[in-house]
This record gives sequence, structure tokens and C-alpha cells, in this order.
Amino acid sequence: MRFMATEDTLYTVGEVAETLKVTVRTLHHWESQGLVTPTERSWSNYRLYTPEDVERIQHILIYRVTGMKLAEIKKLLAGESSAIEHLRRQRESLIDQRAHLTDMLTAIDELLEKEMTNNKPDLNEIGRIIGNANFAEHQAEAKERYEGTDDWQISQQRTSNWGAQDWAAHKEKFDAVDARLAAAVANGVAADSDEAAQLVAEHREVLSEFFPVSYAKHYLISRGYITDPRFTEYYERQQEGLAQWLANAIEHVAAAHGVDLENPEWV
Repeated sequence: MRFMATEDTLYTVGEVAETLKVTVRTLHHWESQGLVTPTERSWSNYRLYTPEDVERIQHILIYRVTGMKLAEIKKLLAGESSAIEHLRRQRESLIDQRAHLTDMLTAIDELLEKEMTNNKPDLNEIGRIIGNANFAEHQAEAKERYEGTDDWQISQQRTSNWGAQDWAAHKEKFDAVDARLAAAVANGVAADSDEAAQLVAEHREVLSEFFPVSYAKHYLISRGYITDPRFTEYYERQQEGLAQWLANAIEHVAAAHGVDLENPEWV
């Protein structure tokens, strides 16, 4: 901050404090330490600073910014030590501080990113992430039905540390499989073909991220695609006929792997 002044200009302690963004108390303290003493006094004995006094204060502020102690600054201003030597030391110190601060900022950024991306979301947040507004409702149903089973425990254990990023990654994989299934139906791929069997394998693999999905379990799950209107609607929105096609394709693969379709068991 520069003062627009002539040689005869004098400043009160309040004017200096306001312009240089320091407190009056600080100026008084520096005066008591012998750093800067107002050259003039008013007729009522108020402190008055000359432009030279103000310039001295500006030097003090610059030295303080570098981290110098007041005792060192006093010696510099009195010409008792080399300003160049002190400033070089302070520069080296500031460079070290900058490196330390950079390391700290990097660590904080990493922790912040981890907290932001991997904080475990609640059921409603998961629903928003995977695009299923009824996720909380479905989870409540599943808990009531399967809570005592090994698969439920495995599912809860596997997803216990999933953050938003993990759920988003799962959705991306699931969406990619669904898109290939829809394309297969649109292109007239037969449900009992090798291509359909490969897509069924991909579908079962994605489901197995929650718990081990055997061919029998996959078959039992697929019955819901054609008996539960919610699942049927989900697949039909992607491609007309997809719900039935997927159920048929999974049934064909299950039968090929020895699943008893008349009396399937959750094994």
C-alpha cells in the first residue's frame, strides 16, 4: 500500500493503521520495541508519522511476512546485520515451509476425496446412484425374506464398505450388460443360442458381486422378471420382450447345467 504524500505530509496513527491494515495496538507495540517511532507530535501530543516513518513500517511488514522475528527486524533496520543474508535464510525457510504445506495439502486432498467418494451412502442415496427410486423398499423386502441366510450375510459384508463410487461402478457394469441384453433382443438373437448363453453368464457374474449366484439361484431369481411387475417393467422399459427373453435364456442355461426346473432349490 502506497501513501500519496508530499514531504510535509504527516499521518496520524489511525490513518497509518487503516491504510496498512495493521492495528493501532501493533504500531504502539512496535514503538515500544524500538522498531519505529513517530517522528512528529501534534500540538496535543498525538503521534504523527512522516512518509519515511511509513516506509519503515512497510519494510517491517514485509520482513514479518517472511517470518522474521521482531528482534531480527530491529537489527536489520538499524544496519547491525545484513538484510541480504537474513532474506536469503528466510527465503530458504519459506521454500521448506512451502514444500511442507504442499505435502499437507496433498494429504488433505486425498483424505477429502476418499471421504467424499467412499463415505457409505444410505439406502436412499444408493437408490439415486443406481437409478432405482424403490431401492430402499426392495432392500427391506429382501431383508425380511433372506436376513437369516448365508447369502444375505455375504451380501451385507461385501457391500458394507461400498461408497458412492463403488455403487456407481457397479451400476455402470450392470447397465452395460443390460444394454447388450436389450441389443440382443432387438437384433433377434435366440434365447437358446450361444450368444444368449454368453450374455446370461455376464448377467450372473454381475449379480455375483453381491453373493455367489449359482445356476439354480440365477434361475430362481429370473422367475421374478416375469412374475413381479416391478422387474418386468424395468426390463420392458429397455426393450420390449426383454423380460421374457432373459428369463427364457437363463432357464435354458440352467437346464444345460443340470438344474431341476420342476423343483429348483436355492443352492
